[in-house]
Amino acid sequence: MGDDPISMTINSYSDFVWQELQSRLWHMTHPHRFRGILERGAILPEPEIPEKERWKSGRGRDYYPYVRSIGGVSLFDFDGFDPVNYSEQCRLSNWHDFVPFPSAWGSAVWIEIDRAKIADRFVSGSDLLARWKQEGAHRHTIMPYIEAAFIGELPRSNFLRAIVFREGHRKADALALE
Repeated sequence: MGDDPISMTINSYSDFVWQELQSRLWHMTHPHRFRGILERGAILPEPEIPEKERWKSGRGRDYYPYVRSIGGVSLFDFDGFDPVNYSEQCRLSNWHDFVPFPSAWGSAVWIEIDRAKIADRFVSGSDLLARWKQEGAHRHTIMPYIEAAFIGELPRSNFLRAIVFREGHRKADALALE
């Protein structure tokens, strides 16, 4: 591995980040937005946050991330995820911009989702990618295979736990879900 961002992410964070995230289903959010999620009791597909604070919204609705365009909540599905292999196979994926947190944020809250409880409205990464291709929704961004979706509002009753990764910290800290 070299000095590219992907290798640096994998090397810098593999010990404690992957120990937490690997093989699990997550929603990642800004710490301030986490408070709002708890107050509302759900993760909303269209939370009340300014467009300028949203990912890939600058070019308008026709270019929103795919999961947002279908009324879903974006999830990271790290079940069976191998960062090195994935990065080689999906070179254009920007997953490393989010793990463990967007660099501009300096921290992020990761909410673990109970996969079994959301099965009726869950769209796996593979199914999501197939749908994106079938619809020809190529203007909408997607992270192949690891981005999954929950269609509709994702109630707090489906959360297993929440952790926060912070810049300069070598461990994840648990957060209360109350």
